[in-house]
Amino acid sequence: MYFAETRTRHRIPVDDELVERTLSALDELRVNAARDEPPAPLVDSPKCPRCSLVGICLPDEVNALRERRENTPRRLIAGDSPALPLYATTPGSRVSKRGGRVVLLEDRKEVDSRRLIDVSHIALFGNVDAGSALLRACFDAGIPVVWFTMGGWFSGIAAGMPPKNVELRMRQHRAAAIGTPALAASFVSGKIRNARTLIRRHGGKQASTAVDQLANLAEAAENERSLDTLLGLEGTAARIYFARFADLLAAGAEQPSFAFEKRHRRPPTDPVNTLLSFFYALLIKDVTVAALAAGLDPYVGFYHRPRFGRPALALDLAEEFRSLIADSTVLTVINNGELAEGDFVARAGAVSLTQSGRRKAVGAYERRMRTELRHPIFRYKASYRRTLELQARLLAAVLVGDIAEYRPLTTR
Repeated sequence: MYFAETRTRHRIPVDDELVERTLSALDELRVNAARDEPPAPLVDSPKCPRCSLVGICLPDEVNALRERRENTPRRLIAGDSPALPLYATTPGSRVSKRGGRVVLLEDRKEVDSRRLIDVSHIALFGNVDAGSALLRACFDAGIPVVWFTMGGWFSGIAAGMPPKNVELRMRQHRAAAIGTPALAASFVSGKIRNARTLIRRHGGKQASTAVDQLANLAEAAENERSLDTLLGLEGTAARIYFARFADLLAAGAEQPSFAFEKRHRRPPTDPVNTLLSFFYALLIKDVTVAALAAGLDPYVGFYHRPRFGRPALALDLAEEFRSLIADSTVLTVINNGELAEGDFVARAGAVSLTQSGRRKAVGAYERRMRTELRHPIFRYKASYRRTLELQARLLAAVLVGDIAEYRPLTTR
C-alpha cells in the first residue's frame, strides 16, 4: 500500500488473521445495516472534527444526551454560519442572478448585490419579483426562498426538491399519526419557562406572583400527556405572561403609542402587537428553514394540529424561542428608542410597519439572531440561528432513536 502524502510504501501480509478480521468487520456491517436505529456515534473521536457531516451527526451532543460521555461536548460546528439571510422589502423591486451574485434591481437599476454563497435564504416582502434563473440557482444550492405579505405574514416558501432523508420523514409522519405527547409537553414547558425567565429578569418585584405561577404551570406542562390539557396550560400561561408584558416596556409610560393592554393578532391594533406579530413571522420563517435543513417536514407537527398551509412543526419548534428571540427584540427596539411612532401606520383599525420601520425591525431581528448564547446543556457558545438548527437536528435524533427525549432550550 502506497501513501502519496508521505511517499512511503508498506507491505501488508494477507494472512488468516487479516482474512478473519475482514470477515468479522463485514458481519458487523451487515448487522448495523439491518438495524432500524443507527449505531451510536463515536466517543471523543479525533476523526469527528475533520468530518464534513459532523454538523448533521452531532456526535458529542448525542453522546452527552445519552450520558455516554463525561466531558463537556466539543463545539465541532461553527458558532454561526457565514451565510446570512437576504431581505428584499422595496415594492416593485426585483432580485435576479448575475454571474454568481444575487442582484437587487429598483427601477431596473442595480442598487445592491451579494455573492450567492454568502446567502442562507432569501426573504421577499410584498410585491417583489424573483427571476427564474435565480430560483433555479437557489434550488441547486439548497437556498430557500420565502415570501411574506407586505404586512409581514409568512405566506410561502420554495426550496427545490424535498430533503433526501425519506426515512426520517417517514418516522416523523408515523410519530405524528400515533401521537407523541412527551414531545408536545417539552415544547409547551420550554415556552413557559423562557417566558417566566423574561418576566423574572425585567418585571421587578411586582412580577413575583406571575413568576411563581409560570413556574408551576411549566412543571405541570412537563408532566402532562393530554394535548387538550396542554392547550389549557399554555393559554393560562399566555394570559399571565402578557398581563405583565406592559411592565417590561419602559417606553410605554412615556409614549402612549407604545402602550400595551393585551395580545391582538388578527389584525394587530397597536404598534407593540404589530411588532410581536412581525417578529413571530420572521421566527417561523427561520424555524421552517432550520427544519428543512434537518430533513424534517415543517408541516407535520406534534403539538400544533395539522391544518391546510400551516407549518405545524415550525410552530412547535418556535415555541421555546418566542420569548428568547421575538419578545426580547420587541423590548429592545421599543425601550432603546430604535422605532418611533412615525414607523407605524394605522389603517382600517389595524396597525402595520412603514417601509423604513420594517427595515429597522428586520435589522434588529437579525442582530438578535446573530447574538451568541452559551448552550445550557452543551456549554459551548452558538448564535440563536445556529441553535435553531441544532434543536431541529436534536428533534430528528429523537425521531430516529439516537436519543430518548427532546430537551427544549431554556435559559436562566
